[in-house]
Amino acid sequence: MDDDLFRAPGAPDPAPLAWPPAGWTPPPPAGGRPALLLAGLVLAAFVTFSLGVSVGQGGLAGPGPEPTPAYSPSAERPDWRLLDEAYDLLDQHYVDPAALDPLDLERGAIAGMTDGLDDRGHTRYLTPDQVKARDESLSGTFVGVGVIIDQQGGSLIIVRVLHDSPAERAGAMAGYEIVSVDGVGVAGLTADEVGNRVRGPEGSDVTLELKSPAGVTRTVTITRAKLDRPVVSWAFAPGTRDAVIRLESFSAGAAKAAAAALREALDQGAEGVVLDLRGNPGGYVNEPVETAALFLEDEDVYRSVDRSGKETPHPVEGAAIAPDMPLVVLVDDQTASSAEILTGALQDAGRARVVGVKTYGTGTVVSTYRLKDGGALTIGTERWLTPKGRAIWREGLVPDEVVELPEGAAQVVPDDFATLGSSGLAATGDAQLKAALAALDREQAGAWRPFDRAA
Repeated sequence: MDDDLFRAPGAPDPAPLAWPPAGWTPPPPAGGRPALLLAGLVLAAFVTFSLGVSVGQGGLAGPGPEPTPAYSPSAERPDWRLLDEAYDLLDQHYVDPAALDPLDLERGAIAGMTDGLDDRGHTRYLTPDQVKARDESLSGTFVGVGVIIDQQGGSLIIVRVLHDSPAERAGAMAGYEIVSVDGVGVAGLTADEVGNRVRGPEGSDVTLELKSPAGVTRTVTITRAKLDRPVVSWAFAPGTRDAVIRLESFSAGAAKAAAAALREALDQGAEGVVLDLRGNPGGYVNEPVETAALFLEDEDVYRSVDRSGKETPHPVEGAAIAPDMPLVVLVDDQTASSAEILTGALQDAGRARVVGVKTYGTGTVVSTYRLKDGGALTIGTERWLTPKGRAIWREGLVPDEVVELPEGAAQVVPDDFATLGSSGLAATGDAQLKAALAALDREQAGAWRPFDRAA
């Protein structure tokens, strides 16, 4: 699942653009040596086949090998000689010259250039369509069917179906696998690529082939609609006064929505809070700062470091609503960016216990620069640290209590509580939420208290 960290609206040029959750890079295949052995066999077969074709045609095309000239790119900046040379060779020799669209090639070159920085998910090129989709996501409104997709073990799994969405009305459920979109299989695609295929113009239809956890396959045709994705939802866990507040993203207004939910929970007698940040891809940088202020007093939220190495602390902004309320933060491997800023701040301050699995590991503030084609270049212009100096970029945050979500289990969210009943939660597979509520019970009973983490 794709999200970024952006400057707040109204910041000086370049103005920020929102970014929708895009697909997340899947983990490498497990197994180590067998996977490497297989890769080696595949590569050997490919090389053998390629040499066979070349030999059958009388050897490689062109004159015999010549000494490779020395190539020394400028120490200051690229001179693009290699790029020009590569384009000329494609232009002269590619078998399908009609496919050599200059704009597509230029966009591909820009994408390759940003990929070379290995700043996954942050410094990259966005096409005009991707810019539009990203803007929609952080505005909280998008056109689609109402499913949230994650990549799990090579499969594309629906992890959430939005309430009263076209997908819910069509019978789609969390835990279902997407097998194909409009008759085309999705094996090998990322969650972002599948999401792009599922989205489309409002009022148009998309056909999904779905497989249930029991292996039953069915095909449904769903009409796309404009949907409002709620940024914040909350409810008391069944049979308790423990408020579970879920933040879907840190799009504009997320902090105000979180404050409203917290006040409502307190007014109804909340005795503790589980802050569910699972799957939260981030958003604007000011939102976690304002959200942290609901629970912290006189603390820093994060520290930013610019390209010169200058370090700047960023304190909480606003008056705390619940500075002493028992608090647990729930995270997973899709908790990223702004959500990691908030998690790190609460963990470093000893204000909350963190439950779940290690977070995604994004740690750069993104500035977005529009390009002449209508696309954009997002560039990580600052990296950030937790208040006590822990680096998150490419590292992630390790929870105080590591709890995995069982394979095939669906996350339980506040919208589900009304139909579960007091004993229904125990029967679900959401081991992470159950562990978070148990940790909250221990804190309320005095068996665990927030602690001051070592610097």
